[in-house]
Amino acid sequence: MTGTKASNGDAGSETTQGREEMTLKIVSVIADAKGCKPLDLKPLYWVVDTEAIEQLVEQSSTVSFEVSFDYEGGQVTVTSDGNITYEMADE
Repeated sequence: MTGTKASNGDAGSETTQGREEMTLKIVSVIADAKGCKPLDLKPLYWVVDTEAIEQLVEQSSTVSFEVSFDYEGGQVTVTSDGNITYEMADE
């Protein structure tokens, strides 16, 4: 996939405090990339099991993972080191 790519640049900074923080970070990265407010996006839980991602992040010290899914016209990738990337498709 080519196009615009955004990242939170937080590799390695995620802790187990506040699992829901990851969901908010995902939405913030996408909103920044699209130039809109987070509330302008459709709810993330409509396209992915946010609780599952949050649980993976909580256990990221014991397991490595990379999860990718389509959302808001692009592809989101979340890794166990806390990195979030969003790559928008060419329009």
